[in-house]
Amino acid sequence: MHIFNTKSGIKEELITIDPGTVKAYICGPTVYDYCHIGHARTYINFDVFRRYLEALGYDFRHVQNFTDIDDKINERASATGKPPREVAEYFIKEYFKDMDALGVKRATVYTRVSEFVPKIAEATARLLEMGLAYRSGDAVYLDVKKAGGFGELVSNIEEAVADKIEAGAKKGAFDFTLWRLGKEGEETWDTPLGRGRPGWHIQCVVMSTDSLGPEFDIHWGGMDLIYPHHECEALLSKAIFGKVFVRYWIHNNFVLVGGDKMSKSTGRTVYIRDVLEKFSGETLRAFLLQKHYREKLEYSEEGLEIAERRLQTIREGAKIAKDGRGERGMSACIKDYADMFFASLDDDLRTGEALTIAERLAWEIAEGKRKDFSGAWRVFDAVEGILGIRL
Repeated sequence: MHIFNTKSGIKEELITIDPGTVKAYICGPTVYDYCHIGHARTYINFDVFRRYLEALGYDFRHVQNFTDIDDKINERASATGKPPREVAEYFIKEYFKDMDALGVKRATVYTRVSEFVPKIAEATARLLEMGLAYRSGDAVYLDVKKAGGFGELVSNIEEAVADKIEAGAKKGAFDFTLWRLGKEGEETWDTPLGRGRPGWHIQCVVMSTDSLGPEFDIHWGGMDLIYPHHECEALLSKAIFGKVFVRYWIHNNFVLVGGDKMSKSTGRTVYIRDVLEKFSGETLRAFLLQKHYREKLEYSEEGLEIAERRLQTIREGAKIAKDGRGERGMSACIKDYADMFFASLDDDLRTGEALTIAERLAWEIAEGKRKDFSGAWRVFDAVEGILGIRL
């Protein structure tokens, strides 16, 4: 399989550290609200990636976190009169409801930031001892220059991220928080660093490497995480372990609403749970897979209705094809379809093309255009097993 690596800017052959095994990490949600379909696009495309590699025979070890320490969780807790832990646990449960409805397979390991605070504090203390971090005001910062500087994922960092520089009592403009002392009313923890809470970027480094080791194959997330989050993760891991953190950084593009990126902060949000009141999980999944994961996708109910009709076409052809499930052979024409289907996934996970191929085959079968469709059921089994769309 070839996959686009943000790190190199090109498609590369997937060669894992341990042959036959994939070690992968994907950034989970900050659990202060329900998941929207932008989240769904990330987790569904990653799920297809996992399913395809498992179909190829790989052992797939998948770690995902829940960010359950955050100012937005505290704000939600204050607004509702509930403890931050209760708010976080409620939205974690809602996350699983959404993902189950969308057919997203469970991770091998789920982590919560709140369970890793001692290890995060320990990693921060280590960076202080190495002289790569410093205290200033009420926080501990990473000294980006001393740690080696950015450049893992973004080459011209100053032009690319001028509007995302973290403010504070820092030595360097790009230095970022590893730990800060707690404020009144915040959820905090007692550690040798003082009573406080961890910064964002160091959380994922500690959680991912705890389960996968200091080097692993895949780190997936939305394009909005390239900087600061993933760039900071890469630098932190190099500073702590002195090794290449991740082989392949993979990022999916945004879901747009009215031409703009979906975002809770802007109010342009379509929640998964609301879409599922009108459409099935399979329809939403098909809608989100109809375009390549690196392309932008415009959300609309009309688009969902089109996806629903496409699924109906596939189901009609699949029902006829699956009546011949006992067949061992495969006609030459069906072999061509199967080869095209798998080639589309092999080439940077082109799920939209795979769906189009399955739809075309189903239409030909349902309309009687294809008389010899022996073995076609294998293509539709792949639609279910790899694209994860139940027929």
